[in-house]
Amino acid sequence: MTGSRSRLADHSYLLLGDWNRWIRDPIDVLRLTYLGAAIVFAVLGNFDAAVRMALTFGIVLVARVIALPRPFDLGLVVGMLLQAWGNALNLFVSWGFYDNIVHVSLTAFAAPVFYIALARLEVVPDLADDTQLRHHTGIFVITLTLALAFGAVYEVYEWAADNLLGAHLAISETDTVNDLFDDGIGGVIGGAALVVWATYGWGTVRRVGAKRLRRGRDGEPGARARAQARREAEAR
Repeated sequence: MTGSRSRLADHSYLLLGDWNRWIRDPIDVLRLTYLGAAIVFAVLGNFDAAVRMALTFGIVLVARVIALPRPFDLGLVVGMLLQAWGNALNLFVSWGFYDNIVHVSLTAFAAPVFYIALARLEVVPDLADDTQLRHHTGIFVITLTLALAFGAVYEVYEWAADNLLGAHLAISETDTVNDLFDDGIGGVIGGAALVVWATYGWGTVRRVGAKRLRRGRDGEPGARARAQARREAEAR
């Protein structure tokens, strides 16, 4: 029995970390693929793809710094992966449905992140607060609104890139409307995910693993993790 628990703990450690200060878990490994791709594309002379990958790496690195809860962190990294590799490999042109997949998935992952950022700024209620049905309705509506706003801003970016930089991102008016519709679907998914998260009161901060909490003395990673856990408990 002890051996089984030990193996289970080892598997949890591999999946959830925290391994070390620089690479905490598999999400960080996935995050680093953007940096590697940027270097490879630059060496191959594809500087447009290299810049896109580098910018994407910067975005997901910010998500790491603000310590998102793991599911939302992973979702944002995967959503940005679909966007970045879709542009780099020209998948938006090769696969007609790829644009729909990216708009739905990226918005579903990005909108909750925007809500969490507002919660960190204490503009909206934290998901760990005691909430009732009316609060869940507000969380859903705000997340959907953020998703639609995100989609609208991106469509403005496409227009500006086409008219000012000579890009060819916006295909037609119908394409723009379809993109906004997909963004709305993504917002519904993201809003529903946050409502579930709030129902269980799981909060908006990345949880540290128990193994990390047991590790180290004052001033070492384990001590910092315990301090973070205490701050989370006090916030609740």
